[in-house]
Amino acid sequence: MYDSILKRRAFLCAEIEKCRKTIKSAPPGKLEISYNRNATKWFVKPDDGERNYLPKSEIKLASALAKKRIETERIILMEKEKAAIDLYLKHCPSEDAWIKSATTQKRFEELLIKANNEDVQKWQDQPFDQNPTFLDNLKFPSPSGHILRSKSECLIDMELFHRKIPFRYECKAIIGGQTSYPDFTFYKERTGEYKYWEHYGMMDDPKYRKKALEKEDLYYSNGLLPGRELIFTFETADKPINMMTIDRIIDEIEEWLMD
Repeated sequence: MYDSILKRRAFLCAEIEKCRKTIKSAPPGKLEISYNRNATKWFVKPDDGERNYLPKSEIKLASALAKKRIETERIILMEKEKAAIDLYLKHCPSEDAWIKSATTQKRFEELLIKANNEDVQKWQDQPFDQNPTFLDNLKFPSPSGHILRSKSECLIDMELFHRKIPFRYECKAIIGGQTSYPDFTFYKERTGEYKYWEHYGMMDDPKYRKKALEKEDLYYSNGLLPGRELIFTFETADKPINMMTIDRIIDEIEEWLMD
């Protein structure tokens, strides 16, 4: 979310500058519109003095002043939003800071696990077959003990772990006779239902996108559907997933587990 907010701030700064240029090049005065039954009248009010009637023949002037009025209103709102973002950024840790802290958290979590070791293993702690391919890509440690392939997966893993949602990372699943390794697997022990969360992190890469679509087709052709057994999230280099999206989806998973 931190990176998304930085992009929003950059967008606001650019838009505010555009508005200022439009206002600076606009004619002097302020457009006012009066409505009286079915009649509409235009007036120009100078900074000092009384407003003057603007005939309909002056539509170009009225249009320029209308644009100036719109941009003036926009600048007020955008500057308020920018001020709020600046305050947020001053106090909010970046997503990189969360990732950096994961290594430290992992050390302390290992101590807690040893201290609270249970005789009966829960579903998520029982041994399972994990994705054996491209192990060199596992680079991001999470407090859960998992090593993830991307920053975004690490953020998802951390939130699931801290919110005590039972899950497995890249657990083997046989779907339609084929072996698959969904990013995150959830199991409702009471009903025996499974739910899978696939996060596609490089959708701007054609080869990656092709493989992602093939994986989706495997799910669909075997009766697994989004909103029911499947959760999909996507991102590109320009549009990363944010924490608000992650939290919203985890809320839905938690609700499903409790249903």
